[in-house]
Amino acid sequence: MAIQAVRGTRDILPDEVGAWQRIEAAARDLFARYGYREIRTPVFEETELFARGIGAETDIVSKEMYTFADRDGGSLTLRPEATAGIVRAVIEHNLLNTDPALKVFAMGPMFRRERPQKGRYRQFHQVDVEAFGFTSPTVDAETIELALAYLDACGVRQHELVLNSVGDRHCRPAYVERLRQALRDVAPSMCADCQRRADTNPLRVLDCKVEADQATIDTLPRITDHLCEGCATHFAEVRRQLDLLGIPYRLSHRLVRGLDYYVRTTFEVTSDLLGAQSSVLGGGRYDGLVKDLGGKDAAGIGFAVG
Repeated sequence: MAIQAVRGTRDILPDEVGAWQRIEAAARDLFARYGYREIRTPVFEETELFARGIGAETDIVSKEMYTFADRDGGSLTLRPEATAGIVRAVIEHNLLNTDPALKVFAMGPMFRRERPQKGRYRQFHQVDVEAFGFTSPTVDAETIELALAYLDACGVRQHELVLNSVGDRHCRPAYVERLRQALRDVAPSMCADCQRRADTNPLRVLDCKVEADQATIDTLPRITDHLCEGCATHFAEVRRQLDLLGIPYRLSHRLVRGLDYYVRTTFEVTSDLLGAQSSVLGGGRYDGLVKDLGGKDAAGIGFAVG
């Protein structure tokens, strides 16, 4: 019997390569006009990088990573996303010392041990965009504008922008605790994932897709009602800037993303052209991640396109 590709992976055949090259060329052309330069990082890193950067209790780290022991006794992981590795490279090579307003992008394969379905692969490919050193909400709007412009350049024009703020380290801990308290009474009647997340990572309950849990989730406290003054002001300005740019969006208090490093602005672009998985692009602000991984205290914002 002939050996076939591993389930959840796919070959990119000669007839398809031209389309991939056009998508890559569109990225290089457009991002350069916004001041971004390409960076390339290894496809595997120390496991600790993802546990610290993404969050040990996230589904990605706890259930989906391809992790293996190195011969020297260390633990290595195939990258499940690009941001943590890029931040590691920025710190290791002191890139913010020479360019305190650093803009980079990357392209390449990522790896997650998910149940394969339409629109999902265990080896999948991303275009990733990251900007460091920018705290202004104007840059949030510019980043979203760039993300939508890239989708348009790739011919994906049927889409919807979804927007939220997830607060920061000043206001989110109190909200998470309030959410945890609210879940104690209702979590036992929810799905197994929600029951587990209710204590370990309650924000992820808001992202549950189980139909039977939706009415319960709608009764839970909303993070946008618990933002501190700084986060509320920042989010209002992001929305004002998007309005000025003529970019339509839909607010969703349930958009929390699957990585712990996000703060303040989070966004997602969905398209009904993808079948079961409607999200085509996601991103947000991650001020504090550079410092958490051993670097200087620098703001960050970015997005990834699958």
